[in-house]
Amino acid sequence: MRVLSGMIVGSLALLVSACAETEQGKSYWLRHAVVTLAQAAEIAETNGPGRAVGVELGQSGKSVFYDVEIIDTMNKSRHLRVDAETGKIVKGL
Repeated sequence: MRVLSGMIVGSLALLVSACAETEQGKSYWLRHAVVTLAQAAEIAETNGPGRAVGVELGQSGKSVFYDVEIIDTMNKSRHLRVDAETGKIVKGL
């Protein structure tokens, strides 16, 4: 299971970096994201039970963050927002 989530997170990282080069403004977000996509997934996973199944880079004003979707063993979904500059969980969505 860990290998599968690693592959998913790795694929998402490639997708985010590819999109960042093609979309206007995304490169700004990546330059200010000290925390990597994989690190954001790990941070969210340590916040409670479950595995990260989706991570998306976002920006609001000057804040850069990752929205992380976690699925637990009961197939319940929860969402967390991880600050891309500090690595702190800023809120559950």
